[in-house]
Formats: sequence, structure tokens, C-alpha cells
Amino acid sequence: MAGQAAAADNAARIARHVVDNEKGRAERELVPPAQTQQDAETAMRQPEAPTTGLSVSAPSPEPQKPAPEAAEPKRDAQKSGLKANAPAAKDLAVPPLVLSADMARKIGQKIWLNETGGNRNAITSWNANEEFASLGIGHFIWFPLNKWLPFEESFPSLLEFMRKNNAHLPSWLDQPQIPANPWTSKAEFMKDFNSPRMRELRQFLLDNVALQTQFLVERAQGAMQKILKNTPDNAEREHIVTQFARVVRASDDVYPLIDYINFKGEGTNPKETAVDKQTGQRQGWGLKQVLLKMNGTTADPKAVRAEFTDAVRFILQQRVRNIPTNRVFEIGWLRRADTYRRPVGELEPSPKRLRRESSRAMALQ
Repeated sequence: MAGQAAAADNAARIARHVVDNEKGRAERELVPPAQTQQDAETAMRQPEAPTTGLSVSAPSPEPQKPAPEAAEPKRDAQKSGLKANAPAAKDLAVPPLVLSADMARKIGQKIWLNETGGNRNAITSWNANEEFASLGIGHFIWFPLNKWLPFEESFPSLLEFMRKNNAHLPSWLDQPQIPANPWTSKAEFMKDFNSPRMRELRQFLLDNVALQTQFLVERAQGAMQKILKNTPDNAEREHIVTQFARVVRASDDVYPLIDYINFKGEGTNPKETAVDKQTGQRQGWGLKQVLLKMNGTTADPKAVRAEFTDAVRFILQQRVRNIPTNRVFEIGWLRRADTYRRPVGELEPSPKRLRRESSRAMALQ
């Protein structure tokens, strides 16, 4: 347990960097080319900035003003329709996500199956029509030097996390600042696929599946703080934390939460939305939207997992309606969602793979 606590403390320094970049979450999927070109933003690879520790409770509100102005927040709440008796953000304790090393390995194997079908070579990949490598069980993105792209670069953060948790990085990666991707194109990457350094990288990732899972756990924990920061309505924040806590209690392996955040993100980026053709409102598809869809109160684990799965299916099908070009992925998405109904130990070892899309980057709407 002491080792896990130390890992969590070290991991906290990395988690906020992972969460605050848009798309750790970002996923690449089909959207009309005109939409992608019109709205895509660019971001250049930046050196990682030092961060402070990550709290497991929701972010604190603004400091209270002196007594003469103390009534003003109440007036603001009444104007916006917030519940006057809704708890402050500091009172919304988000339950911590903790996994044993053995459970982390099992979940990591399942996420690897979801992403790659369990192909050993696919743990180092470069997808067609993309400008970066996708590595590890979660297909973490790694940019070539000076590449301008609108996605989160998560592989350097993963390596920093692993190094801080005593993993021995390959010597060519173990530098004070994690280097840029040495391959500039898919062609170069594939030409070097069986080189000594590529084989070393694959073996390193295969040997550290559990640690990659713990990285995803830290991201999931930090994702809740980001969701709460981006939810101004106190009543909605309370609802989100309540439903999140139900899923945590119902899933000893917390696999549904870890996988869905890696799969579709937090649901806080306005760019990761699509317009509903009937209402004209923009709708997202991340964890926030799934938790808001849930309304149950039962503590029965099987019922809670089923409710979470049904909410995921609803949100994904809503996205397909709003973005018809995503329909080619619908069956695979729903099959992946159905794995949330049962504990990881009860799932079949290798799901039938349908049409695959990368879930580590999003073509922005």
C-alpha cells in the first residue's frame, strides 16, 4: 500500500498536465472535411511545466468577499437559477481511484485489447493519414519535432510518469526532457519498425502495462476536477459527483471510468460537441455527459454498471445522429460500451474487432 501511495503522489505531478491539454481526450474520428478544416486549432509541443499535487476533492470556490458583499453570491445564484442550498465545490468530495498492481495489469490488458486487439506490434503504431505515432496500451500520442497539431501529446507525460515511478526508460529516451518523436513520417517509422530501438521500446511498453494503467487512473481522477471546474451549476456538480461515486462503488476495477475517459474524454471542451439538428444546441459525448444522463439511486453494483452502460450507449448514439459520418463506428463503439456491464475478470479475453478508429485524438468539430 505504501508503494501505491508513493506512486499516486508522484503521479499527481503529471496528472494535471495530462488533463489540462485538450484531448488527452482528443480522439480522431470521421467528420466532414470542411468542419475539421474550419474549426481545427493548432498547438505546438511545449516543454512540460512543473505542477503541484492533485487533490481528490473538487476545486475550491473563489475566496469569500468581506461581510458587506457577502450576499452577492446568493443574488447571483438566484439570477442563474442555481439551488440556494446546493453544496459548495469544496464540499463535493470525489472518491479516489485506487487499484492494486494485479488489477491494474488486468485492466491494462483489456484497454490494450480495446485499442489494438492485443497485437504486440501494435503497441507501437503510426496510423494511416496521421502525423504522429500512437504508442502504448492507450495509444498515447507522440509528435515529431516542431510539428503543429491540434491534439494533446500524451506520450512524453506517460514517460515522465513512469520514470517518476522507478521504471527504467530506454537510454535513448531517458533524458532530462523527454525528446521529440525521432521519426518524421509513417514511412520513416515503418522503415525503422524492426530496429533495435523500436524493439526495445515495444518491450519496455509490454513490460509496464500496469504502470500505464496507473497513468490512466491518475488521468481519470484529474478529469473529475476538470469536469467540476467546467460545470458552473452547483446542482449539476453535486449530481456528477454523486453518480461518479456510485460507479466507483459499483466497480472494484473502475474499468468503465478509466476506459471511457481514455476512449471519449472528459466532455469539457466546447470543440468536442456537435449540433443537435432538432434543438440547435451543441451536445458533447464525454464522461460529463454520461454522468449527467444517469439518474439512479440504487447501490446494486450490477444495476449501476448497467445504468452507466446505457447512459454511454445513449450518448454515443446521440453523437452518431449529430455526426452521421460517425455511423461507420457505431457498432464497434456500442460493443465496447457493453464491456462496462461486467467486471473485467468476467469479460472474454479478446473481443471480435470491427472497424477500428483511433480513440486518442479527435478531429475537432
